[in-house]
This record gives sequence, C-alpha cells and structure tokens, in this order.
Amino acid sequence: MRIIAFIFILFGLCYTQTNINQANLHHGLTERIGNFSIEVLYHTTTMQKQVENLVMSPFTLWTVLAVIAEGASGETLKQISHAIRVSPKLRAKTREDFRNIAQYLQVNTSTIDLEKFNAIFVDEKKLPLNDFISIANQYDTKLVKLNFTGSKTSDLINRAIDNVTHGKIPHLTDPGDFGETQMILTSALYFKGQWTVPFNKSSTTKQPFYDSHSKKMGEVNMMYNRHNYPFANILELNARVIEIPYGKENRLSMLIMLPNPGFSLQDMFLNFNNVPLDTIFENLKLSTEEYGDEEVDCFIPRFKIESSLDLTETLKRQLNIKDLFDESKVSLPFMSRIPMYVTKVSHKASIEVTEEGTEAAAVTAAEFTNRIGVARFEANRPFCYLIIEKTTNSIVFGGFYQYPSLF
Repeated sequence: MRIIAFIFILFGLCYTQTNINQANLHHGLTERIGNFSIEVLYHTTTMQKQVENLVMSPFTLWTVLAVIAEGASGETLKQISHAIRVSPKLRAKTREDFRNIAQYLQVNTSTIDLEKFNAIFVDEKKLPLNDFISIANQYDTKLVKLNFTGSKTSDLINRAIDNVTHGKIPHLTDPGDFGETQMILTSALYFKGQWTVPFNKSSTTKQPFYDSHSKKMGEVNMMYNRHNYPFANILELNARVIEIPYGKENRLSMLIMLPNPGFSLQDMFLNFNNVPLDTIFENLKLSTEEYGDEEVDCFIPRFKIESSLDLTETLKRQLNIKDLFDESKVSLPFMSRIPMYVTKVSHKASIEVTEEGTEAAAVTAAEFTNRIGVARFEANRPFCYLIIEKTTNSIVFGGFYQYPSLF
C-alpha cells in the first residue's frame, strides 16, 4: 500500500500594503488537527461537482497553514488560527507539540515506510525574514533558495518532489507558475505499509458495488480476509468501523468507516462532531474485549486513487480563510519585507490499496452488533478511510471511496 500527498501554496506579490474562541483549546494538538482533518474531508466531499473517489492528507494542509499563521497578523491571523484551531497566544506551545508529533511521523522498518518533507522554495532575491525562517524550521520546514526567473526552476522543484514521493508525483509545477510567484510553501508525506495479515490474492473476486440507496453502480475487485480485526457498530456515527493494522509494531492502521444502509458519507461526517477519534478507538477496544478472538470476514475493494485538488475555494468559502487570498486585505508582515498574498492552494495525492498492503504518497460506552457466527464487514458501498499513526492518533491520510472501478 502506497500513499503520497503533496500540497503546495503559491505566494504572489502584493502591490498594496485577535481573539479566537478558546473552547477546547486545552485539548491536545492531535485532537485539534484531527477535527480539522475531518472538517476538510467533509467540505471536500460536499463541494464535489460529481461523484468521485478521494485521497488527501489534511495533516499536510494543516502544516502549511500553521507555518503561514506564524507570518500573519490581524484578521488574516485570526481567520487562519480559527480554521486550524490554534490560539495565536499559544503558538510557542503549538510548535513544541508539533515537534513531539512529527517525530512519530518518520518510520522506517521492514514493513512500514513513512516519510515527510516540508520546504519553502523561495526566490533567492526575495528571502523571507530570518525570524520566519527560524520558526519554519521548528515545523521541520527547510528553506530552498532558487532563481525564480530561471527556466529550470520548475524542473528543480519537480525533481525534489519526485524524489521524496518515490516517483509517484513526478510533475507538480509548470514554468507558468512563476510569473509573479515569489514563494512556494510545500508539505509532502509518503507512506508504504504492509498489512500485518496480508489478504490472499486467490480470494479476490469481482463483486458488485452499490450506492447508499442499494442501487448497483458497478463492480470492484473485492479482497477478502478472515482475522480477529477490531470491529464495532458505532450507533452515534451511524456506521460500522473496522481497523486493519499495518506492520508488526502496531503503530499505523487503516480505519474503514462504512455508513449504515440508508446513510450517506455526508450524514456520517456530520456525526463526527459528536464522535471524536478517541471515542472510535475506545469503541474498537471495548468491542475486542467483549468478543475476544472472534474473527471477522472482511471484504474491501482493491483500489487506486489519484487526486489533484485546488483547495482555494474550500478554504475561502468553507473555512472562512479569505483575507489570505486578497492582496488588498492580507497581512503577512512577519513573513517577508515584501508584501505577499496567497494565489493558490493545491494538493496532489495518490493511494494504492492491494492484497499486500498500502503504498501512497474520548471514552463512551460502546454499543455492539450482535455477532452470530463470524461477523461480516463488507465495504460494497461508499465508505471513508483514514490512515492513523496510533501513538499520537494523527490522521496522516484520509479519503473516501464511492465510485467503483476494477483495479
């Protein structure tokens, strides 16, 4: 299984020259990033013009917005801080917490490879302020100086991203991106993981895939495995959830959340307001304790998704980050002496889920499904998936599968 996610933000020159809701800010940073991630996934699916599959890394989006917030002031800072759920008064603590999280997002074992890469590509003639560079380093973000007027600038950036994503995102920028662009802020994640218990290829068969109203949409190559997976029916979520682990270390796993019949992905996402990620894991733990080593028949499609997203409108319309894109209103005085504004926020990601694995660039009482014989989890209708780093409960990748294809 391989996943790669890459986000890049283009900064253009400007030619013109807070308080935040304190609720829940005492909770851990991972919970706030997790809530941000779910919100971004929800708004992305609601803004789709047609039914599509999706893969993205909200974590990388949160990272670049957090770095930008360090250079912002006034209403620009207020809007970004509210969206990423960080108080401007607690930014030093946020940096410290981020570093504690980031150390777990670098894994290299025989069965798991998780790599991250954050960089600011900047015109060598228009460098950011030294204090901003220093703070960006605390987010593991490197400064790369380039000649933005050179013809090979786009190729240099593309080669750097191609290298960190192991060839899965070979083309990101074009020469035309550098007209008035003075800075490109990037964040990338690469993940390759083997299932703890691989699926047997000989058990993969063509099976029908339905929409949320039980109407057949097409066919998928459905993988099958029987194992004592953590599994629960979470009524508050109106969904069944299964956890499929990677590797031998119990560090990373995929959560697949299948809305109950008659409920859509959008219905399920709305319920996340009342069911935080910690609650889902607690439900899975209680279910495992209740049913012990009882096995689950697990059916999930073999799939590949590539997403290329322009998140500019999502950030402006749904997350209310507006001034950042308005050259007459933006305020980034701690980033550069030269006034700048953001012209575009783009995100590219890909995921492959196969029999071998994946390659890609809160406590409440649980309510369980009665198990008669072997429990069955069959993802034959639209579902959401999250890849979680379990030490920190960080959502490193997420998306949804709702349009069938044979892969």
